[in-house]
Amino acid sequence: EIDELTPVDGVVPYQVISPLWADHAGKSRYVVLPEGEQIVADGPEDWLYPNGTIIIKTFFYSTDKRRVEETATPIETRLMIKEAADWKGHTYIWNDTLTDAVRKVSGKRLQLSFVDEAGVSTTQEYIVPNTNQCKDCHERDHLSRPLGLVSRQLNRPVERDGGTVSQLDWLNEQQLFAEPLLPLESGHLVDPFGDAPLAERARAYLDSNCSHCHRDGGNGGPSGLVLLAQETLPRAYGVCKGPVAAGDGTGGFYNDILPGHPEESIIVHRMKSTDPEIKMPEIPNRLPHQAGIELVSEWIRQMPEMSCD
Repeated sequence: EIDELTPVDGVVPYQVISPLWADHAGKSRYVVLPEGEQIVADGPEDWLYPNGTIIIKTFFYSTDKRRVEETATPIETRLMIKEAADWKGHTYIWNDTLTDAVRKVSGKRLQLSFVDEAGVSTTQEYIVPNTNQCKDCHERDHLSRPLGLVSRQLNRPVERDGGTVSQLDWLNEQQLFAEPLLPLESGHLVDPFGDAPLAERARAYLDSNCSHCHRDGGNGGPSGLVLLAQETLPRAYGVCKGPVAAGDGTGGFYNDILPGHPEESIIVHRMKSTDPEIKMPEIPNRLPHQAGIELVSEWIRQMPEMSCD
């Protein structure tokens, strides 16, 4: 996580347990509620937000990968604003002097220059999505919804006022919620690159990177592949599950997950790809996430082999 920009009163920062991969970009997250209003957290997600709620996410890029925190520079800021029954997305691109961010409805392709871990100067294309693309990830059952601001993502320690505190306790102290937000008894996520059991870490990674689409009502729902961490049926989350449609996206393989064989699993094939017709997630990444690929591959590799005939 990149340290938050200094927010003004009423702009409340939060952090998630398992971030979405976005081509090495760090992110800071905030929520702003209309004065005197609160969130009704009825269940683990799909909360009731007052109209006028703003969820803010700023994306940072480090110009020197050897000094990630010191050289973090904002690239874009995305807003989701609650309007009646739906949320509207807006994207803003920061200028070169970092004095202002300008709304860009059509999105933009940026060439970012940086020094890599070996000290070599290089460039990378970074895509700021257009506002219509916000729905690609956020839409479910024809309505846009917040992704990170959900119970399973928030129960983690954070640094506040010079000390480490429970984020749930701290958010409750900010009086964001009509009733105190409590930790989930089950279904919470873990740090994908922490020290939890391998399966929990891999499932958390797939939840944060893929389940916004791969669930009932999501854009990937028709595939039948459900990548929510709380899904308990192995076939539903891909074990010995065949694809709904054939084509390049399968890589010629027959199962989303073939236990013991990541090299023959469609999920891994799509995670590795840079082809827009094959790669997953569809957005926002341009680069495969090597650490994520290795994590999911090791999880599949350690599954007991079985015939999926």
